[in-house]
Amino acid sequence: MDWNEVLIQVISGSVLLFIGAVGGWFTGLFKGKKESSAAIERKNEIYQPLLDDIEKYSTFDWPIMERVRANFLCKIVNDSYKFGLTIELQDKCNKLYNAVSEYNSINPIRVAHSIIVDIFTKGYEEIYGSIIDGICFHTERDGAEWEEEVIVEPVQVIKQLNNEDYIEHLLRNEGMYSDEVCIDEENALFEPIYLQLKRIYGLALNVVINGEQYKNPKPVIDLNMLPEEYMAYHYDFFELYNKDERIVKKYELREEIIYGSQAVIEELKEIIDKIVRIYEVENI
Repeated sequence: MDWNEVLIQVISGSVLLFIGAVGGWFTGLFKGKKESSAAIERKNEIYQPLLDDIEKYSTFDWPIMERVRANFLCKIVNDSYKFGLTIELQDKCNKLYNAVSEYNSINPIRVAHSIIVDIFTKGYEEIYGSIIDGICFHTERDGAEWEEEVIVEPVQVIKQLNNEDYIEHLLRNEGMYSDEVCIDEENALFEPIYLQLKRIYGLALNVVINGEQYKNPKPVIDLNMLPEEYMAYHYDFFELYNKDERIVKKYELREEIIYGSQAVIEELKEIIDKIVRIYEVENI
């Protein structure tokens, strides 16, 4: 037996084993660093931005006047193939996004304006007896004739008036009256009203056409106040507004958004915490 040859084989085997072990260690180290880098990158580019995007909507201190702006959530839902979220987390994001979309589709200013138009129309008819200003006759080319009722100018005007600033200020200050009206001169009794409503009704009632103020008919009821004050006082705008099915639905969706955001945030925090503990916390 050639002991030199045996020794050479033993040494060669040991070297190969050492090289294999070192190579495996480097491979594992490289793989670990790659996993660490990918996890940290996902934390910084997906999980934390998503959390930041919806965090403000996870509490009850924002009004329904506010439009939900969650741009990153939109990307997560519409480009889900790019992010690779778990099925559970993706489903939560999808539900939250659907609630946000439906919520944003309900415009409280438009709802308020429609209620203001209804109040003004009813109030005008009550005060002046009718909203019909006359009958207009039309003739088609084939000789056919038809009639059309002409609505009084103030009612037509209030439907077209751009009162967004007044309405927004009104909605943001529910319960905070800014004017008052005398309902009993003898006893000097005053009641609060919303100045914004009085101004909106007044603009329509006192519309100027071709340089001249429109003349409303003589009231058919006894008025001890201005017509616009009567409408603002006798018709409870906020009672109608808060009972409107669109506004009720918007409040329900707001609550759904709050709880949906909390659920997504809770899961995101668990993921972020795990990544930080495994890959970012220093060993001391």
